[in-house]
Amino acid sequence: MSKSSKHIVAIGQIPPPMDGLAYITSAFVELLGEKHNVRTVNISPKASRGVLYHLSRAAAVLRASVRLFLDATKSNRICYMPCQSDFGVIYTIYLLAVARALNYRRCLHHHNFGYINEYRLLMKIVLSVAGPTTTHIFLCDRMRDRFSETYWRPPSSMVISNSAFVKPSTSGVEPRVRGIPGLNRPLRIGLLSNLNEEKGLYVFLDLMRAIRETGLEISGNLAGPAKLDKDKLAIEAAQKEFGPQLTYSGPLYGEQKLQFYESLDVFVFPTTYANEAQPTVLYEALAAGNLIVAYDRGCIASQVKRDGLVIAQNKPFVPFAISWLEDLLSEPESLHNRPLITQRALEMHACERAKAQCALDHPPAERTAA
Repeated sequence: MSKSSKHIVAIGQIPPPMDGLAYITSAFVELLGEKHNVRTVNISPKASRGVLYHLSRAAAVLRASVRLFLDATKSNRICYMPCQSDFGVIYTIYLLAVARALNYRRCLHHHNFGYINEYRLLMKIVLSVAGPTTTHIFLCDRMRDRFSETYWRPPSSMVISNSAFVKPSTSGVEPRVRGIPGLNRPLRIGLLSNLNEEKGLYVFLDLMRAIRETGLEISGNLAGPAKLDKDKLAIEAAQKEFGPQLTYSGPLYGEQKLQFYESLDVFVFPTTYANEAQPTVLYEALAAGNLIVAYDRGCIASQVKRDGLVIAQNKPFVPFAISWLEDLLSEPESLHNRPLITQRALEMHACERAKAQCALDHPPAERTAA
């Protein structure tokens, strides 16, 4: 490591289990490790629920604070952590207090719109404990602006999108859309997520029903885990209802997940999840050249931009999506832009990755917030 490298104590949830926050945290920590000395403290709980969950999480946070004490003699030391959500914010407050008392530079990474959409006293305490010299990382300009409206604008802040950690395929994806004049297969739409009500499972199934009623040549594809029995039963019933028009692939990882995205033409994401911020599945879909139809939550509008349709949360998803799909099938030129969509995703990835790699290089007083 060079003399300019920092000693970073990175505290966060690291896979397993794998979820969006854990994935981004581990990827960011790995990127920081290319330039700095990073000591990672995993605070993922050892159980999924109940008393054991809370005990294991509290023990992990206590271990993290011990690590802060042990490394308090290091020069150029920084404490990096994602801000927890809901009552997990209490752990963030505790760790920030320890880091500040030990004179660490502090960096807090926001991944949650729950405490931005709705004022919460615990977040006000976070800001007070963190102090004005803490650097805040936001996922998009909208997130930082909304945070500033709900609380106040942090003196030191930056915007780094999750696209920094989703690398597009550079192999190029040729248009494969059929089911329109001159072609020979239906348009393919799909949803990959934790399949439940909040992530849009039932709205997707309602969309499939509307597609069938309108006679559009469109097939549906589902992928991802369904943890609740009611969701598993809903998927099983839908497979019987739609037959070959709907496929379900279960949880997918690695190459299988990439193949899923590349088999689609349009990725559908009707999320109503209250904490939704900047879902990595949208960057993965864009990286594969998919068009997007999604509800407008968190940073989603800035992810989709010109490559699809963003529907206001107070509007009915299915009628707007059906109208857009009908237009798409009648004028399918944009379906042949997969390489262009992937190229834009690649350029954004490179730009955001460079920002992320340099995020902690300079103390707040030396950095222009951007």
